[in-house]
Amino acid sequence: MDKEISEFMLLAAKLEFFLVNFDQSFARVDRATRIVRGVNWDRIGQSLEDKHPFSEFDFEGSGFQLFKETAPQHLVAKEDGGLKWDSDEIDVVSWQVLLGRSYAQLRNNVAHGNKAQLPAPFTLNRTRQFLEAGHQLIHFIVEAHSSSNTLRYAVHFS
Repeated sequence: MDKEISEFMLLAAKLEFFLVNFDQSFARVDRATRIVRGVNWDRIGQSLEDKHPFSEFDFEGSGFQLFKETAPQHLVAKEDGGLKWDSDEIDVVSWQVLLGRSYAQLRNNVAHGNKAQLPAPFTLNRTRQFLEAGHQLIHFIVEAHSSSNTLRYAVHFS
């Protein structure tokens, strides 16, 4: 699972850079400092709506229907000082909700949580399903905005 999580996080990071580099309006930018603070999922959701209307989209054939059917859980601090996974059953009725809640929550879970150390019995084994759906969604977003597969580059730090 460590390898799958690492590969997903690398792909998610590439997606975020691709999006803010492709269209600066896709970035959440601090007005005073102009520092990019993340991705504006609402703006990306609207862009997808313009290209692929949510109400008409074939989620069954998409590979990421899981994000429409359910949102990943979020980590909650319990009153006694412990942690638990919990969910808020929401209706995923738009690209904005799917991206801003379902996909973003998966990314947060993978980056900041560890379901192996803190399992949730009723969602056991769903991590792999969410990771696979995440890969499909990432590639769908890129293909909706660019005809070239721009995520197939090596990451270099200097």
